[in-house]
Amino acid sequence: MLVLTTERLALLALDRELSALQAGSRTAFFNAIAVTHEALWPPLPFEPASFEWAARHLAHDPDGQGWYGWSLLANEGERSPPRIVGLGALIGRPDEDGEVELAFGLLPEYRGRGFGGETVQALAQWALANGARRVVAYLDAEDVHAAQTLARNGFADTGEPPYPGVARWALSASA
Repeated sequence: MLVLTTERLALLALDRELSALQAGSRTAFFNAIAVTHEALWPPLPFEPASFEWAARHLAHDPDGQGWYGWSLLANEGERSPPRIVGLGALIGRPDEDGEVELAFGLLPEYRGRGFGGETVQALAQWALANGARRVVAYLDAEDVHAAQTLARNGFADTGEPPYPGVARWALSASA
């Protein structure tokens, strides 16, 4: 089991079995990782089709744990079970240029509390330590909060918007 830890989070990398559970049954997935069941699931920008995508890719790339999805777990104290606060993803293995995309989403009650920054930092460091040369994130060009989170974690706006209204931010291994 691949787990990254930050100050307040445990990031659990999906393997083939967990990915298949996540795609098939929210209840079975929550039970398998022993977390409180969340009514609002999944958090944006994720949707059920992204779970199916991850399950398909891990079925074909069983050694790809870490490249297709992460569950973000917060421990709120010994009297409470761990809570799943969001999802993170590296959108597949790095491409031929060594670039990989990072995405994350938090449940509404966990936004603005620093969990996004911890997630970005942990996943970007893991990707760069495991062969990526550049980690990119796409966001709404007017999303000031996401831009600040990325900037605090070493990312910079590339000035290369892929679409109108979308900003492309990147962190290179040399940064």
